[in-house]
Amino acid sequence: MTCCFTGHRDLPAFDTPDYAALLSALEASVNDAIREGCRHFLVGGAKGFDLLAGEWILAVKKVDPSVTLSVYVPYRGQAHAYSPADRQRYQALLDAADEVLYLSETYRPGCMRSRNARMVNDSRFCIAYVRKSPSGSAQTMQMAEAKGLTVLRI
Repeated sequence: MTCCFTGHRDLPAFDTPDYAALLSALEASVNDAIREGCRHFLVGGAKGFDLLAGEWILAVKKVDPSVTLSVYVPYRGQAHAYSPADRQRYQALLDAADEVLYLSETYRPGCMRSRNARMVNDSRFCIAYVRKSPSGSAQTMQMAEAKGLTVLRI
């Protein structure tokens, strides 16, 4: 069974109680999804929550090799505007993933939404870190709910 992630690019500061709470909620949600039978996880490669979730799944894979990770990249240049540190994290995620699926060679309007829809269509679960609406993350969570996915909101 497959679970996708959606969440904001802006996260709480690393050394704050809010960040610790986010990590704790992420761990609990991933554990819940695994208990429900999810073994394959999808992330979109965006900075912020996507990178964090992908890194979390890579850590889980070290303990449970039955877990797999796919990165659905909306277009090849996705990380061009990332900070050097985020570009490094992004590349490490791509290098360690079981699969990297490039949905387009170049940027085109709507490519992020198309990527999100593809992840929802390929999943039965969705772990969502949504704090504001309207946003692409809120829209993706709503797509998941409309399709009848089990949505674990953190």
